[in-house]
Amino acid sequence: MVPILIPLFLFVLFGIKGHHLENDDFLDLSTVKIVRVLLFEASPPSTVRINAVDHEIQFLTENESFNLRPGDGFVFIRATPSDFVLNFGSRTIHSDFIEIKNGIGGLTQIFTPEFGNRVYHGNFDLNWSGGFNPMVIINSVKLEHYIASVVGSEMNFREMEALKSQAVVARTYALWSIYHSPYQEFHLKDNEQNQVYLGALRSRPDYQKAALATEGEILTWSDKLILSAFSSTCGGITSSNEHVWSGGPLPYLRSTSDGNMCSISPHYTWRFTLKEQQLKDFISERYGFHYQSFSKEFDPGGRVQSITFTNRNMRNLKFKGNEFRLLLNQKFGNMG
Repeated sequence: MVPILIPLFLFVLFGIKGHHLENDDFLDLSTVKIVRVLLFEASPPSTVRINAVDHEIQFLTENESFNLRPGDGFVFIRATPSDFVLNFGSRTIHSDFIEIKNGIGGLTQIFTPEFGNRVYHGNFDLNWSGGFNPMVIINSVKLEHYIASVVGSEMNFREMEALKSQAVVARTYALWSIYHSPYQEFHLKDNEQNQVYLGALRSRPDYQKAALATEGEILTWSDKLILSAFSSTCGGITSSNEHVWSGGPLPYLRSTSDGNMCSISPHYTWRFTLKEQQLKDFISERYGFHYQSFSKEFDPGGRVQSITFTNRNMRNLKFKGNEFRLLLNQKFGNMG
């Protein structure tokens, strides 16, 4: 999830209230039934293996279609420099796109070498994009199936009231993101850039119970849907939104102490070490900028608000703190 750090109790402190979605609500989001999620964006696969879990699933390509039943074996899909190659038994199919349709209530299992086996509700579009990461997989899933997965993907609590609170926050964030999504083919990514979504978590039916128990409930401020950003740990104090992202200050995302709530988290303190030559090489390779020095600005909570690199000609390359953290995560692995 995005890294502004807002403990759930703040929604009460700031007077944010729960609403049921109605047709006359501010954004009329009661019509949002399906969420389109980009899968595996953090490490796009070049091959996937697919099988039907409990219902027949249908494969549609440019020129032909076929059905796969539970027990029929696996379908292998590989991205080549020119298209997808789909193998099923003795059948080989070439196509630029593949549509996979789940039976009603059915589940599809997708195996990737990077992430192992995951099981999903809903349908899938596989689009061949060419380039370095040619396989684009988009899962179209019912909103409440998505919310149930996010609840379990983001937290591992057993207390039902905590799970229900997370469901309301996750639903609010999902709907806000659908309305504000900068992407054309999908609404959200399945990783921490939006909300972690690991597919159907069948061993924990309480996640689905929490989603259904709060179905239609959202968080608003002044009768407007809020940006309900959250994270697992805040290190003792949260940051105001304008110090993390672009845009003006939001009244419900103000920096505040967490009341020592995050101190029990294993991520409360952490350290990431990077040699300066690695950093110089990264900046040079990615931006063609050879810096001589850098400086940091801090927000009122003590986090890095921005970092500015300066070269020998006194030209600057500037990043917001969170923007730069995400860049380093992408290059060197998760920092925390």
